[in-house]
This record gives sequence, structure tokens and C-alpha cells, in this order.
Amino acid sequence: MTWCLKAEAGRARRGGATALALMVAGLSLSASAGPTTVPGAYYGKWEEEKDREEDAEPREFTFINYFFTRGTVTNQVGDPSGLKGVSLGPIGNPAGSAVRVEDLTAYYIEQRWIPVIEYSPWFVDGLASFRAQFEVDFLWGRAANTIQPNEGGGFNADQVNIQTKNVNVALYPFRNPNTLTLLIGAQPVYDTYFDPTRTPLNDIIRTGYKLTFLGSDATGITVFSNYFKGLAKLSWLPLGNAQVDKGTTGDPRLKYIWLLTADYAYPVQPGTNVGVSGWLLRDDTQGEAFAFEGLVRSGPSSAGLSGFTGTARFNIERPTGTAFWLGANFHHNIDFRTGPLGASGFLMYNGGAYRSRSADTTGNREVEISGLSANAEVLYNWGRTPNDVVSLEGLYTTGDKDLTDGRYTSAFTLNMYGLPGAVWFNHKTLLLFPFTSTANNYTGAVTDISNQGYGLRAAIATGAMDLIPNKLNLKLGTALATSDVTPPRWREDVPRGRFIGAEVNAELKYHIRYLMTVGLHAGYMFKGSFYDGAERVTRNPWATFTTFTWYAF
Repeated sequence: MTWCLKAEAGRARRGGATALALMVAGLSLSASAGPTTVPGAYYGKWEEEKDREEDAEPREFTFINYFFTRGTVTNQVGDPSGLKGVSLGPIGNPAGSAVRVEDLTAYYIEQRWIPVIEYSPWFVDGLASFRAQFEVDFLWGRAANTIQPNEGGGFNADQVNIQTKNVNVALYPFRNPNTLTLLIGAQPVYDTYFDPTRTPLNDIIRTGYKLTFLGSDATGITVFSNYFKGLAKLSWLPLGNAQVDKGTTGDPRLKYIWLLTADYAYPVQPGTNVGVSGWLLRDDTQGEAFAFEGLVRSGPSSAGLSGFTGTARFNIERPTGTAFWLGANFHHNIDFRTGPLGASGFLMYNGGAYRSRSADTTGNREVEISGLSANAEVLYNWGRTPNDVVSLEGLYTTGDKDLTDGRYTSAFTLNMYGLPGAVWFNHKTLLLFPFTSTANNYTGAVTDISNQGYGLRAAIATGAMDLIPNKLNLKLGTALATSDVTPPRWREDVPRGRFIGAEVNAELKYHIRYLMTVGLHAGYMFKGSFYDGAERVTRNPWATFTTFTWYAF
């Protein structure tokens, strides 16, 4: 049984971090890699091949319980408007969560619970499984006796706070998920080609594009298959809709945002895959769809979304348009099964164009998209256990010198449509990029790889060792980042530079029992000239966290 994401990945109402699950996760049930992933026609063969006479029979109903809590002491304080108990987005931005970094100290405790169920009845003969996930998040001491996501930690509680994550059916026409899987309904949606219901979490976040472009949940249909001598994935996902012509022409029809993705990876050798991707997004909602219903609109023209997700806002009104992505990725020995050296990376180009449907627009009639992103990571397993690892990672995205003109030249991620919609959280930092072991608060210097459209050049180095093998682990890390172009000034009288900052951090994790972990995490960031003149960032950011995580099944 393996673990998969959700994360938070996430929508703002889910903790806004979803890396939130995306961070720590959303999880989902997975099946074994063999042909009998569910009870049914292959049970006899499974029993004979594996000599399972003394084992319990496979269960029709499986339940997984995920519990997480985090205590935080920091000088980063968000003040989100409308998103009670939730803050996410880049520090210093006056919009969105309006996160301040000042001479003050804030503390809070947040909590998450995710139950996961899977039902694979014997009578379907291995042809299908039903899965469902729900989520309950809140801050301790906040809100009671009401109805609201991310609330219910106050005295009396009595809160209606159950958020839908995933409700889907997986069909296996050949009774072998490796041959063909059809995943239908609300499901995890990531920018990797692996099936998230059957793949370990570490593979999800370290392969493909590492959730830097797409990482959340959505309804739709996805097909997975390894029939073509590799790993193939094809998905169709409606991301949003709006009745854009109802008020003006009396046309009540829904107009949609939909995403089509196609991915294929070829196994060059065991543990080494090379993949390619082509994705297409079409948006006909004219900026009327919502990322947070009734409060924050979605799309590149949204006045509120960029402040929460760290993307750029296009200077265009009521746009419709198309965006596409063409990419390649690889990974080698990331679990150290064939040696001590591992590596991974990707290259992604995003293009497209949006056109205004406003007759008397004051913005651009059209905005063209052309951006490039690249990532590379090298890992070395130097010690006795898989946790004794040193790593070096680099990330680059092109920047846009003028976000008001008709050409956008930085990364375009699904943070343009979700709250959030992409949550790169395998970065091993706590402040420069947000600490993603979270439930309700997901803030940092850079929360989208476009860096608000100004681009990014970042390097991250870490070293970890088991002080007690497989029991107590210490990790030390450092990171630094600059923007790719010089951003506009916060104040006209204060010049602004490109250097975002440099972080140092340390994390100590103790495994109490199997899948039960307590952690102590601390980070400090030396802010750079990127914040010169920023009234909301007057001190170097710092934070300490304590975490408790328990998976039970």
C-alpha cells in the first residue's frame, strides 16, 4: 500500500496550502503493482503466486486516517480578506493575504484531518474501485457554532467543516491497472505521468514537473496505461465555468475553462525515465469564473488571485484565450535502488494568447504568452540509510520586464486558476519557498515559480543524516534566489534590486512509531534588495515550527 498526494496540493479554502496537501498531504489509497489490485477474478492466482495461505484475505473496504498538526512561531503575519483562518501568497504583496514581516511575533496552531476510504467489492471481479477523501482544517481557538471551511477550533466547536477532496471511480477494463486505468470523477491532478492512486508520494513530487505547474484536485477523466512500452497519461478536466452572456444577451449557457493533458515517459533502464508532455488550456469564461466562489475570480485578469498565489496579473479585461505547454523531463535513481547517485529535472515552454472581449477596454486587446522554465537536481546517498543524503537543486524561469504590455514572458502555471493550483513543495526550504507541511497558512518569499512574473533564479543545497538509523534525522539547508529581471519599485524614491534573499534552515524529525513522526523546524532568511522600499517587509523573516504527523490504516 502506498501513499499519494492530495495538497494541497489545495484550494485556499482547504488550507490554502494544499500543498497543502499538497503538502503534507493529501493521500489516497493505492493498490499493489501486480494484476490483483482489488478482490476478484485474480484472487486465486495471487494466492498461489505469492504463497499467501497464511495471510488474511484482501479487504473489500479499506480506511486510511491522516492526522497532522503544526505549531508556529514567526514574524510573518497574514491578514487575508474573506479567507478566515487562511493565509497564502508572497510576503510583501499588499493584496491577497497581505503578509507582513515586521518587528513582531505571532504564534498559532493549525490542524488537519483527512479520512480516505476505498471500496473494492468482490462482485466486480477486479474491474473497479471506489475512492473518497474528505478534509477538515482549522486553527486552534478559532470559530465555533457556524458553517465555514477552515474553521471550528474554538470553544464548543460545533462546526460544519467537511471539505470534499476526491470522490472517484477507477475502472480496470483488463483487471490490471498497469494495462489500463480509467479514473473518473473528482481526483488528484498533478503534472506527473504517474497514477496518483497507485504511486508513492515521493515519486509524485520528484518526477515529471514536481507540481510546479499543476498540483491540486479537479473533476474529469484521466487514462493511465503502460501498454505502449512506457508510462502514458491522457486527461480531460473542466476547471471552471461561468454564464458570461446571461446578463448581456440573455444566453444562460455555461462557458468553460478546460484543460487537456498528454504525457508519456519511456523507461530507459530500471529507475530511469525520460518523458515528454503537451498540454492545452482553453478559457471562454471572460474572467467571470471563480477560484474562490463569490470572492476571488480565476484567470490571468483576476484582480485578487495573484496576491494569494504569487502569479502575475495580465493587463487585460474580460479575456478569452488559449495557453499551451510543451515540456520534457527525466529522473534517474531517485530512490537509490541502483546506486548512490540520483538526479531529476525538466524543461518547459509555455505559450498562447488571451484576447479581450470588452468593447471599451482600457487595457490590452491581446496578451501573448512566451515563457521558459528549467529545473535540475542532483542527490547523493552518502551514508548507511536512504535518509543520509546531500542534494543540490537549481530552478530558472524567465522574467517579464513590463507586466502591463501585450506580451507576457514568464512561467504560466495553474496558479493562474487555482487557489492554489500548483504547489512545488519538494524544495526543502521553509521561508524562501513556503514550508509546505501546513494546513491553513502557506506563505513565503516566492509562492509561484514565475515570482509574480519577474522570473526566478534559485539554488538550494541540503545535507541530511540519520543520527539514529531510521529513527532520528537531522537536515541542514541553505538557499538563495534572485528575480530574472529588475522589478518595478515599491516606492518611487527607493531603488529596488533583484536579490530576493538567502535562507538557512534546520529540521529534526523523530519517528515515534511506524508512520508517526514529530518534527522541529527552524528557518531564517536574510532579505535582499528585492524588498528595498517594501513597507510590509521591514525585518528578516524567521519562523520555528513543531509538527506531528500520523498515518494510520
